[in-house]
Amino acid sequence: MTTMSKVTAFCGVILLTIGSIYAEVTTLSISSPLERQVYQRTDKNQTDVIITGTVNPAVDIIEVKAELAADIKTGEAVGWTKIAERKDIVGGKFSGQLSLKSGGWYVISVRGKNGDAVVAEATVSKVGVGEVFITAGQSNSANFGKPKQTAKDDRVVYFKGRDFVPAKDPIPGGCGRDGSPWPILGDLIAESQQVPVCFRSCTPTWAEVEKWMPGVQHKSFNLYNTLLGRVRELPKDGVRAILWHQGESDSLAKTSAETYRDRMKTIIDSLNKDAGYDLTWFVAQASLHSKSEEAEEKEVARGQELIWKEGIAKRGPNTDELGPEYRSDKVHFNQKGLTAHAERWFKALADEYKWKSR
Repeated sequence: MTTMSKVTAFCGVILLTIGSIYAEVTTLSISSPLERQVYQRTDKNQTDVIITGTVNPAVDIIEVKAELAADIKTGEAVGWTKIAERKDIVGGKFSGQLSLKSGGWYVISVRGKNGDAVVAEATVSKVGVGEVFITAGQSNSANFGKPKQTAKDDRVVYFKGRDFVPAKDPIPGGCGRDGSPWPILGDLIAESQQVPVCFRSCTPTWAEVEKWMPGVQHKSFNLYNTLLGRVRELPKDGVRAILWHQGESDSLAKTSAETYRDRMKTIIDSLNKDAGYDLTWFVAQASLHSKSEEAEEKEVARGQELIWKEGIAKRGPNTDELGPEYRSDKVHFNQKGLTAHAERWFKALADEYKWKSR
């Protein structure tokens, strides 16, 4: 063999060796859960967290474990648990679930193994099992309070539709650019229950209750479809409750109590049917507006009272009682009002779910 032939053969061996090294590299990524994702706990204080992702090339088994993040005392770690085998990995995709107790943040780790060898691993550093709420209604349910609020507890988050972020106003999905009561409420729940808390807003505009009914278009919005879409973004049975704060526009529209009651019943019954499960609704007493008459406000408030008495929805907070000293512009809340609003929501939830203040 000539010298040139020897060099060519040697280079070929090197290239084959490098190629085989690269061919053995396994990549693994996690698509669910997302960072800071909160799953709704069941009445048994646990839930099944869905684990999905991709691995390339396929491996013998996929395992997952959950550890409690530093300084977290609520929850229960789970050791390495097999959730998928090679036969279950189709097109590089794997799926499984892991049952977790209420609490967190959890650190979720997923690894792929060939035999006893770990060939790939990925981690999501913050996953919670706690409380998930959808907030809806009018401007006092969105970002018209002053000033903006930020949750003090790292376990309180907002869902943006594709990712979860720390609860810092303005809340995504809500109209307005200022503050809301939800970071304050989240802090109260997290402190009471020692679990992560998530809010998803559905208040893209303000309107009377009629505009929320199925099939009704309001300006550029179909509010009913938007609300249904927000529910469907989350897993089935994945929402603790819808927190409804609305009615000021109905005072202006002179809506009767019975009409308000009937329209809300239609919305609630339709949404629960279309969502595929019965969501709990909390309806606040909210009718106060600076441009409406007292008689008109009382009629809307009576409609909300009918909703509670007839079991259509749970009793939410009474914010009509929060007078001028709680308002920044006769309608929307100032800091004192936002705090009182959140505290009243917490009391309504605590009374229903038997929560205690810590």
